[in-house]
Amino acid sequence: MTDRNIITNVGATGAQGGGLARAILNDPDSGFSVRALTRNAGSHKAKALADAGAEVVEADISNLDSMKAAFAGAHGAFYVTNFWEHFSPDTEAA
Repeated sequence: MTDRNIITNVGATGAQGGGLARAILNDPDSGFSVRALTRNAGSHKAKALADAGAEVVEADISNLDSMKAAFAGAHGAFYVTNFWEHFSPDTEAA
């Protein structure tokens, strides 16, 4: 995967992010690889992504250092937030 452009995918275990992750993983000619960010790398969905070839990384979107590490070396990003978890426009903006 080192010669492929990394797309960091926040929300890779969800419906939208998971769809994108699977699309990239199912297209070996795309030139892209998936770095799937998750709060729980041990979850069934995270393990399935890892088995399919994704790099699975635990990260916390409220922790700047973990996010910097998770995005290091990435070519691009797909980012889905979970507004419904906190219902806070201020948290979403931050």
